[in-house]
Amino acid sequence: MESSADRDILPDSVKPVNYEISLYDLELGGDFNYKGLVKIELQVKRPTKKIVINAHQLKVEHVQLSSESAGSQEASDISYDEKSQRANFSFANEINASEKASLEVQFTGIMNNNMAGFYRSKYKPAVTPLKSVPTEGENHLMFSTQFESCDARTAFPCFDEPNLKASFDFSIEIPEDLVALSNMPETGTKESKKGFKVVSFERSPVMSTYLLAWAFGDLEHVEDFTRRKYNGKPMPVRVYTTRGLKDQARFGLKNAYQVVDYFSEV
Repeated sequence: MESSADRDILPDSVKPVNYEISLYDLELGGDFNYKGLVKIELQVKRPTKKIVINAHQLKVEHVQLSSESAGSQEASDISYDEKSQRANFSFANEINASEKASLEVQFTGIMNNNMAGFYRSKYKPAVTPLKSVPTEGENHLMFSTQFESCDARTAFPCFDEPNLKASFDFSIEIPEDLVALSNMPETGTKESKKGFKVVSFERSPVMSTYLLAWAFGDLEHVEDFTRRKYNGKPMPVRVYTTRGLKDQARFGLKNAYQVVDYFSEV
């Protein structure tokens, strides 16, 4: 069996516990840039003055580290290793082992056209699209993620290795008439700048970064419920499409709730 010493993996000085990810100022045209803030709760395993994290095709704007032993401190140096797709954050004061720390990273990313990471997809609308739906040439756009196997690092700075599991809190600022989705149920929506809203989602279970997902666009859905009860009640099951095509989702919906029930009993 291959040991960790034989693999090029991140240093084990810290381990992620929870990510709080906020995406905002999405540029729905032009360069398709966006801004983000990720707050990562860390468990410190070894004393360190340096944190190495995965980041690819991202621009890190600011890094702040807080801990009981070292207080709050900005990164004294930020460097990149493009080949290994890593960012190195150095700090003046060492943080101690066996304590919790909080790492905050402000960054800029891009909603790319590569069908990997956080990307945009072109489609022809079946009905007249909402005014806020962005376009590219003759096509309209929706946005989604594909992080498997190691493309979460292109959407936000993270410990992008499957064994470094953590929980996730996610929120995103989008046009007020569009729909946002993520792994977990929506917890609420609040007004943002004019014409925009911030949509937030429940905390996820502990999982690998490649399982995190989100999407937004001019979407609609069909819904049914599992026949089996979970925590005393049936679970809602939805299938989403771009608006005007939800009837095409009914076959998938008919099978989806049965699949959920079946695998919950296996």
